[in-house]
Amino acid sequence: MNPEASKKSLLRFVGLGELSAHGGKGILAFWMILGLAFFLFGDQNLIAPNLKNIGASLGITNPDDVDWKLGGIIPILFFILGGIVSLSMGYLSQKFSRKRLLIATVFLGEIPCFLTAYVETYDQFLVLRTLCGFGLGGIFPLLFSLIGDYFSSQSRAIASGYVSLAMGLGIGVGQLAGGILGEADPINGWRTSFIYMSAPSFLFVVIYMLFCEEPKRGGAEEVGHVDELSHKVTLNDFKLLFHNKTNLGAFLQAIPGCIPWGVFFVFLVDFYENTYGLGKAQASGLVTFAAVGVFIGTFIGGFLGQWLYNQNKKWQAILCIVTTTIGIFPAIGLLYSGELSHNTLVFTLLNILTGILISVTGPNVRAVLLNVNSPKTRSSIFSVYNLTDDLGKGLGPALSAIILGLTPDRALALSISILFWIPCALAWGLIYFNYEKDQTDMEKQLKLELQHK
Repeated sequence: MNPEASKKSLLRFVGLGELSAHGGKGILAFWMILGLAFFLFGDQNLIAPNLKNIGASLGITNPDDVDWKLGGIIPILFFILGGIVSLSMGYLSQKFSRKRLLIATVFLGEIPCFLTAYVETYDQFLVLRTLCGFGLGGIFPLLFSLIGDYFSSQSRAIASGYVSLAMGLGIGVGQLAGGILGEADPINGWRTSFIYMSAPSFLFVVIYMLFCEEPKRGGAEEVGHVDELSHKVTLNDFKLLFHNKTNLGAFLQAIPGCIPWGVFFVFLVDFYENTYGLGKAQASGLVTFAAVGVFIGTFIGGFLGQWLYNQNKKWQAILCIVTTTIGIFPAIGLLYSGELSHNTLVFTLLNILTGILISVTGPNVRAVLLNVNSPKTRSSIFSVYNLTDDLGKGLGPALSAIILGLTPDRALALSISILFWIPCALAWGLIYFNYEKDQTDMEKQLKLELQHK
């Protein structure tokens, strides 16, 4: 077997066979995108395992102030900026190359992350962490716009799973690195973690800049090639996005669905450390095992969701409804496992199980959005989706910080946030009833547009 055939065979084996049609530069670009997603999301929760260490370095010692200033205000501003940047990407991606926008986004997000290691005051820390929102806010709609052009609807859930996997794994590894470095050096370990999780991005983005190309816009559509650049985003486009009931369901599930994630990746390490009396490295390690569960759930969820979609589109929605609902129980169980927390094996398995169940939805909702929206509106749709996603992620830590200030029962306060997965699961019902119709309508519209060209 020649090298080219071996490469195609390997890509088919991992569910990415369609990637071979884009050649060596396209394949390299896909892996560079995954690397960038890993490190950009890797710095998202570096604060979580070192709340008290960072507070002490910046002169914040009152526990309530630590919760609010580091766990509440910063995520709110971070995600507000990220949401604004994300929303603008729908327009900017029509004006400029997505490759150039991706490069600019990485530099704008990772430079302030790197500089965070050298702050001396809380105000400096606040400003730089807020500016990091440029990275996450900008890269999200670009990533999935590109994925929609690399893969057809027959592979998008799997491809989305890989990207979601890179993001989730980045969060988990970043949090573990922060915990290990923070425990080894309580004074400056948290500073080192910001350097380690930002510096590699500069290498990935230089490789992407020099050797990679973006795919043709609309090139993966079964109805034919669509020139996305010929279309300019208007207010009417955003109205159409909301007219699509599947889009509406995705937006509605995103806000409550992301609130519990703020609990897990902002307060859970601190909860394990101070409520269960675990060491910082052990607490961070347990949350990293939850991230391993996210790794597994995202990967399996993408493949399983794609298989169900290929059998019956509605089954993909059912999968997300069931796993989101069931995931509530082990998630709350983590907060009421005082004695169990010292049984390392059992508690580790519970963390992994929770991670698996709560992560199945991610790759599937993104695949759903790719499938029901035309290439010319995908950047816009993921801009709006990321805005709702960011709103939930920003509200989650803030809501938890407020509740933590009202009750001494930290388990109860965090459990209330987790219960927001109930309305998230209910919102998936809107997707279930409209998915097939909205995708069919989109494909008919694409055919009409091609006929009139």
